[in-house]
Amino acid sequence: VCVFVYVSIYVCVYMYVYVCLYVYVYMCVCMYVCVYICMYIYVCVCIYLCV
Repeated sequence: VCVFVYVSIYVCVYMYVYVCLYVYVYMCVCMYVCVYICMYIYVCVCIYLCV
């Protein structure tokens, strides 16, 4: 199991939540969509790096 994926997901979720709250007036769809996409991307990157 790659530790990178957990750190990345945590950072990514935190970043998107912060961005979402910061630009809440404009757009807040990122909560579910972008976090899901980002987690998927980081999992793929992690698997690629760790294989």
